[in-house]
Amino acid sequence: MIGAPGTPVAFTPGNDIRHIVVCGGGLAAWMTVATLARHLPDTVRVTLAEIDSDHRCADLFYGTVSGPGSYAFNLAAGVTEPALVLGSSAAFSWGSKYVHWAEGGRSWIQCFNLALPVIDGVLMHQYLVQQGMTRLDPFLLGAVAGSRGTFAHPPRSPGAAGQQPLARAEYGYHFDPASHARCFAAAVPPGRIHHLKGALTRVAVGDGAITGIALDGADMVTADLYLDCSGPSAELLSRLDPAWLGGRALQISADDVAEARLGPPVRSVSFHDKGWAAQTPLRGSTRSLTVSDATASCNARGGLSASATLGRRQRAWAGNCVGIGHAAGIVEPLTPAPMMLLERDIERLMTLIPVSTASMTVEEREYNRRHGEDHHHAMRFTRALLETSALPDSDFWRAARDTPDAELEHKLAMFAERGLLVSYDLEPFHPEDWLIMHFGIGRRPRRHDRLADRADAKRVRRYLDDAAQQVANAAAALPSNHVYMTQLERYLRQDPRK
Repeated sequence: MIGAPGTPVAFTPGNDIRHIVVCGGGLAAWMTVATLARHLPDTVRVTLAEIDSDHRCADLFYGTVSGPGSYAFNLAAGVTEPALVLGSSAAFSWGSKYVHWAEGGRSWIQCFNLALPVIDGVLMHQYLVQQGMTRLDPFLLGAVAGSRGTFAHPPRSPGAAGQQPLARAEYGYHFDPASHARCFAAAVPPGRIHHLKGALTRVAVGDGAITGIALDGADMVTADLYLDCSGPSAELLSRLDPAWLGGRALQISADDVAEARLGPPVRSVSFHDKGWAAQTPLRGSTRSLTVSDATASCNARGGLSASATLGRRQRAWAGNCVGIGHAAGIVEPLTPAPMMLLERDIERLMTLIPVSTASMTVEEREYNRRHGEDHHHAMRFTRALLETSALPDSDFWRAARDTPDAELEHKLAMFAERGLLVSYDLEPFHPEDWLIMHFGIGRRPRRHDRLADRADAKRVRRYLDDAAQQVANAAAALPSNHVYMTQLERYLRQDPRK
């Protein structure tokens, strides 16, 4: 995470970094600029060279749902939740419902949740296995409330997580990248950045570094550090690192249907032979997102569309240029991973901004290591969603499952054998995310942790039944998502400071 809101990056007197250029536009550029503007000292100039392009199309690959980390990220960048509610079409999200995706054609909600309780030194899901209980969702407030279409903010008071089911739930946001970007643009303090706009006409390169850029009708701009937020084209980074590590080329299209009433706080994802589709309730509309092979005909009815090749650049940081978001890597928006990775790119940058132009080798090496690991972990989680017999045996889905992953095979094997959740360092998806997916898809461990047998089986069953009933009661007491958001917006408009 970035430090507390308003906490500047520690720059020592005499450091050589004096000017940073952000080149690009759309969501990545404005999230980056807002963060730099809030955290860098005024002695570091920030220039946004906004390239003339319809970034709304490429930004579709960021998807429509973010994870629980977005609240803190947004706040650190100067975007409060009230500002997001009043300034965009964003809505709250418990997660995504994967329709008929599980073994046997079942559906489940991949909700956001804090770690499940540890009971007498044993993880809770081990008792479910011991008791022969096949569903985890009755114990997840986000899943039960999501299926009912209800929402309320989880309480944040210390100790609340152990007292009520709602406190163990987490939430993200449904978002439209374009309106989201406008919120970050509005958060930039007036006069803090120099803003250029036009067509990119020249990128000067020398000795493995960017030496300057020029926009149409403007002089050459030089900087100490260049941040490439130009999307999949990577207008700057591709000049230094043209190698792209990837494979599948996908097409994405989006259509918005006006809605007077806000839908449920879950995105709905369904598959078909040639790809998948998602329905995401936003305030004022529902966004329909369709993903297919790049060669498929586009179904956007007057909406937006784009195509891109999944994968990443061999080096996300090369010389004095850092790729942010799609300029450095693209993952399929089947999960919240695209937005999670964009946020992590910016957070990683803020911890590694070099203090001297003399050498950026140390920062470059660490940035690239962490970027590569984040990308692999996100791809692995997405790949794990495809390990189900419910998906069609078609060209699209065969290609999606084509690449073997030894680490994923190890994760799946250890869970299948004894319910063990194998974790690697700093994964963007946490053990509870994997656990919810395993149970949702229908994966069942062959045996449970024998330490669970120390507890009386009848007492354990009563505890689990009571816990599920508490979740059901709590979810039933929540207002509908539409009512909650309507009342919240009315309250904020009466006094936006609250």
